[in-house]
Amino acid sequence: MVDLIASLTRGAIYVSGEGLRCRVALLASSLSTPVEKRTIAFVSGHIHCQCSVEDTKVLLPIKPLIEPPEAAGRRNSSTGTELNTFTVISTIPKILVGNLTLRPGEEFNVLYSEVIPKSTCPSFRGLAVRYSWKLAFHCQVLGQATTVIHIPLWIMILPEVEKVLLSNGDGIRRASNGDSAVDGKLPEELTFREHNADGEDEVFVHNGPVNLESALQSLDELTKKRNPKIFNIDCQFGKLGKLTLSKTKFRLGEEIYGKFDFTDKNVTCIQYLVSLIGDEHICEDHRKPKGVAFSENIVSRANDFCLCLQQSNFSLPIPLHITHSFSSEIIELKWKLRFEFVLSTEAFHLDVPQVANEQQSVLWRAPVRIPVETIAWNLPLDIYPTDPVQVHSVHLRDSLGGEVKVQL
Repeated sequence: MVDLIASLTRGAIYVSGEGLRCRVALLASSLSTPVEKRTIAFVSGHIHCQCSVEDTKVLLPIKPLIEPPEAAGRRNSSTGTELNTFTVISTIPKILVGNLTLRPGEEFNVLYSEVIPKSTCPSFRGLAVRYSWKLAFHCQVLGQATTVIHIPLWIMILPEVEKVLLSNGDGIRRASNGDSAVDGKLPEELTFREHNADGEDEVFVHNGPVNLESALQSLDELTKKRNPKIFNIDCQFGKLGKLTLSKTKFRLGEEIYGKFDFTDKNVTCIQYLVSLIGDEHICEDHRKPKGVAFSENIVSRANDFCLCLQQSNFSLPIPLHITHSFSSEIIELKWKLRFEFVLSTEAFHLDVPQVANEQQSVLWRAPVRIPVETIAWNLPLDIYPTDPVQVHSVHLRDSLGGEVKVQL
C-alpha cells in the first residue's frame, strides 16, 4: 500500500500567469512485509480548465478536446439537469516519477511546478455555465489501475495580463506547427496548450511567471479613486435628486459607498433599495432557440427610508467569493447596481410647525395612505480581481484547502 500526499505550497487561489508549486510525497506503508516492495509505474501532473454547460440553455461550441470519461453524463445536483463538460485549456503533462520502487516505510518527495495558463475563463459557478480549474495527478502502481487525483483551484484573470506577461520581453508565442522565431526548443515546464475554434492546438511559451506584485500595482492604479461620479436622477414624475459615487471600478472585497442628495427635487422619494447584481449573458451564437438570454444573481443589498431626509448614505460590500467581470466565448459576466425608488405620485406637505423654544414638543402625524409608484434604474459597474492571499481565507471553507491524500 502506497499513500500519495499532494499539498500546494500557497493554497489554491491564483491568478492566470502566476507560478504554482505543489509538493508530492509517496509513502510506502510500514505495515507491509520486507518482501512486499511497491513499484510506482508513473506519476504525472497537469493543470486544466473544464467548462460545464446545461443542455437546456446553452449550445455547445466546437469541442477540440475529447470529453473526459468521468465527466460524461454528469448531472447538476441542484437542478437535476444534464451537464455537458469539455476541456477548454490544459498544460502539457509532466512526468514526475517513473519506475520507482519503494520499500516498506520508505518515502519519496518531488516538487511539481507550473505556470497557470493565460485564459479568458476564470473560475465561475453560474446558473448555465461553470468553469472549473483543477490540478490533476495521474498515478499508477505496477499491476493496478491508474488513479486520478484532482485538487480544485480558484483562478482569477487579471486585466491586460498579456501586457504584464510580456513586459519583461521574455514571452514567445509558438504556432501549432512548432515553429518559433527565437529558438527551436520548447521548455516543457513553462508551456501550455489552448484549443482554438478550428480545432487546432496552439502552444504558448513563457519563460517566467507573471510578476504578481507589478500586476496588483497596475490594478490599484486602475481602480483607485479619482473624481467622484455624480448622476442626476430624473423620472417621468420629475427630478428625484443626485447620486454621488466615489468610483465605478472596484476590486473584490471593497465597499461601494454612495450618497443621495434630495435637496433639489420636485418629487418625493419615500424609500430606496440598492442591489449588487451579476448579469450572466449567454452569447447569441451559443444560446438555445427561445432560450433565456441572461440570468441575474443578487449578492448584496442595502435600503433606507428617506421620506424626511435631505441626504442619505448607503454601503454595499462586494463579496470575495464571487467571480469578477469577464467575457468568454460562451458567456459574459457583467455587474451592475440596481436602484429601486418608491416615489409618491401626489405631493404632500412635510413641514413641521415651528415652536417658540426648544422645550416645547410638536407631534407630526404621517399620512395614513400614500399613493406610490416604483421605478428602477441600473448603473453598470466594473469589478476586478484582488490579491489571491486576501481571497484564500474565504475559500478555505469551500473545499479549496489545497491538499489531498489518497491510497494507491
